[in-house]
Amino acid sequence: MNQLDLNSDFHNALTAAAEILKSWINAGEIIRVSSHIDADGVAAAGILSSALARMKANFHLSIFPQLESPYIEELAKEKRKCYIFSDFGSGALEILAKLFPEETIIILDHHEPLYLDEKPSNILEVNSHLFGIDGSNEISGAGVCFLLAYILDPLKNLDLLPLALVGAVGDTQDKAKQHSFKGLNAKIAELGVEHSLIKIEKDLYFQYREMKPIPQALMETTEPFLPELTGNKEACERFLANIGIPLYAGENWRTISDLSIDEKRILTSQLTQLILSHNGTSKQANSLISTNYLLTNETSLKDIREFSQLLNACGRTRNPGIGVAVCMGDRDIQYKHAQNLLIDYNSKINSFLDSLKHPGQMQETDYVQYFYGDEELDETMIGTITTIATKTKIANKVLIGFAKSEDDTYKISARTQDSFVKKGLHLGKAMREIISQLGLDPSKFLAGGHDAAAGTRIPRSYDKLFIETLNKIVEEQLTKKE
Repeated sequence: MNQLDLNSDFHNALTAAAEILKSWINAGEIIRVSSHIDADGVAAAGILSSALARMKANFHLSIFPQLESPYIEELAKEKRKCYIFSDFGSGALEILAKLFPEETIIILDHHEPLYLDEKPSNILEVNSHLFGIDGSNEISGAGVCFLLAYILDPLKNLDLLPLALVGAVGDTQDKAKQHSFKGLNAKIAELGVEHSLIKIEKDLYFQYREMKPIPQALMETTEPFLPELTGNKEACERFLANIGIPLYAGENWRTISDLSIDEKRILTSQLTQLILSHNGTSKQANSLISTNYLLTNETSLKDIREFSQLLNACGRTRNPGIGVAVCMGDRDIQYKHAQNLLIDYNSKINSFLDSLKHPGQMQETDYVQYFYGDEELDETMIGTITTIATKTKIANKVLIGFAKSEDDTYKISARTQDSFVKKGLHLGKAMREIISQLGLDPSKFLAGGHDAAAGTRIPRSYDKLFIETLNKIVEEQLTKKE
């Protein structure tokens, strides 16, 4: 673990969690594991499940869209003694302490914690923020889980390292120069290279460079935003034909990874010209070149970004167990099922994004833009919609997506661009403040997240008041830094 240069407090907390976990296993306890439904949460669940299975532990895994009161109450009814919460938990510390007064709980999280004056003694909160490590950019939930697994058994569990980076990409933490990692994520990647688990190379930046036909990869590229091409498959096919890049090799579609060095040079040059001709910046054009992280022991899922997309599709379509199976090594039935889920998921996402471009679909105030999901949009997909809409500049303010839930509430996803974060905006704190100002019970309407990505839930009748309150809070946060 010294290879990762962890500070002593963080290392001690992880070691304490490992000792608790070993005591549970030795006592034959059933360990109740809960994780988040996004790519990071599914990767975290995959790491924990693999590590626990290798220790022959008795455990029961559930994956939830959010760690909200109804789910916590159901868990409490099970009357277990041992609980692990991964990629969430810190934001629910108060209700966990209330409903689990005697049970032992380990939280493995990287979201902004609550910083309570008095922490419950039965809960060990291993959150990167508490140890001076920025969980928004430097470590993911899967990363924290990998560190625990590595302390449990560095030899057996080293092979779980790639999943830490898959989770980090899932939370868009590849934000350093040319889409690389920084902080603890970078150290984990270096450890992976040292042990021949990861290969790092500079190449064109596309989410589906190994998996999808070239026009599809171009169409689904959101960062950088490709003027006239992002979201338009036919335009991508015409563009490639005009610059002389064949789409097929025989009867098979070619992928980005199939391109020759000369073809990549031509494509990079033409895309750079396209970006700059539409008032794009040189920084945006330079982001066409990426730091790509490839898994050396994989044949089907070599690119961690594609791995992450696959897990996200499994989670967001409410099939997270399939994603966990893939994390644990399935490359047969469950992997094929996951591929089909990804196709269906992307189709639904692209369809809804197209609808957002129509007049009247997006509403706005001085600092906020917002939209409502239709009856067909599952609340688990709202986060992906807001993320892509922000990246593709469909939205240029703080973006709020409302998705209807069955309990007469709205699931809210909030996203913003890094430029606003640099000016002092923190959406996680904003969400908590809104719930407080609206007089809603924070144990029932949990709120929180990161600076650029956060979420909460409100009664449907509060939607306009929510937007009004958020508009004021965003203004206050931005002007306060000035």
